[in-house]
Amino acid sequence: MSLEVTSELYAEAEFCSTDSGNGNAVSKFTFVYPGQSHHPSTVAEANGLQAHKSTPKSNGIAAASPPPAQHDNDENGGEESADGSDSDSESVSESGDDDDAEWNDCCSGSTTKVPNNTPLELEVDKDGDVLVKRLRKGTIEIEHRKSTRLDLVGLQIWRGALLLADYILHNERKFKNSHILELGSGVGLTSIVASMYARQVICTDIDIGGLLDLIRSNIERNAYLSNPHCRVNVEELNFKTSYQDFTREFKNQLQTINYVIAADVIYDDEITEAFVRTIVSLLLELPKLKAIYIALEKRYVFTLEDMESVAPCYDYFLRYFEKRNNRFGVNRWKLINVCMDFPRYFDYAKVKDLVLLKICHAGK
Repeated sequence: MSLEVTSELYAEAEFCSTDSGNGNAVSKFTFVYPGQSHHPSTVAEANGLQAHKSTPKSNGIAAASPPPAQHDNDENGGEESADGSDSDSESVSESGDDDDAEWNDCCSGSTTKVPNNTPLELEVDKDGDVLVKRLRKGTIEIEHRKSTRLDLVGLQIWRGALLLADYILHNERKFKNSHILELGSGVGLTSIVASMYARQVICTDIDIGGLLDLIRSNIERNAYLSNPHCRVNVEELNFKTSYQDFTREFKNQLQTINYVIAADVIYDDEITEAFVRTIVSLLLELPKLKAIYIALEKRYVFTLEDMESVAPCYDYFLRYFEKRNNRFGVNRWKLINVCMDFPRYFDYAKVKDLVLLKICHAGK
């Protein structure tokens, strides 16, 4: 008898789900568009909460605001390496081109600071009542499963996909006109968000349980959200297939990739090893690759061996990546914990066990 697993996400919020008639659900995932400035004392109805016009309150979700000219790493928390040690912050531009400047991954940017002695200038109507600015919201409609066997978890939606989608929304300037490859895309939600800004998105996963057809259907369902200049391709990519065995056509597609993204692909040691081998090959073979972003949730278990709660899948990923990274006695790549203080644009619990990792060449 196969064990059924269910994403914790489904118990956290109501996603207006309907039955598709084939065992799947069709759910609406609402998000707040970034880049909409509003006064700190006015209310954004990001979660559909009605604010009273005379006593505006914050609902905990702030629109992205441009980063300050200088960043204080001590104030913002800085970046950490995977082992908890402090690492240097990234330069603002990885390419060295001011027109392609990228935000620092440790940039806060989630709230607007107002000096205590600065009066707040609220917009009011002719009767003197405060005008509350409504944030523009969008909806992604996704067909997915609400429970599956362990080998079909890609048919569900997990928190890591929404965390990675939040990061892309918050860093729209970084990903604008870029070429993105998603590994283990599941039902395609994060790739759909990436297509809002990118020039090309290659959405990949294994072809099992009708997954690739479901991705194509979801992309078509949400095509109106995509950047009109963005090309979205759905391709099969099995982590257990070595890069050398990729088709020549697929290898050619990968030569322009700037960013690789992946969410919640760390849950099985054998698959983790294959995933690490895949990203190592991409780091070695893709000439324009700037960074790999991996979103995941640590899942803790109590073991008698350790006599404490540990996150075995996450820990195994770190150990195996370090083993592959240091094969010749020198670390070729650096692994960074990205600061998590960017806003939450989707409706889900941003639990403390969610992690966003960045891997890039050590020389950058």
